[in-house]
Amino acid sequence: MKDRPYYQYMKTELGAKTDIGELANHIIDDMSFPKYSNNYEEISDYLEKNPYLNISLDTFDESFSNYKQWLQS
Repeated sequence: MKDRPYYQYMKTELGAKTDIGELANHIIDDMSFPKYSNNYEEISDYLEKNPYLNISLDTFDESFSNYKQWLQS
């Protein structure tokens, strides 16, 4: 099992022509994003307080589920 932060997973989604790819682009450009966190609540709270244009929290939920699967691979 990998021990990597969510931010590291999102770097693998950069450039994807999906909602998750779009979220990844925003996260990578966001200097205040909690880059070392793997905590769902912490990241979700951050995104609720600092929403990205045209990105829903459902996209975050999906990406976090994918992140958990990525950690297992």
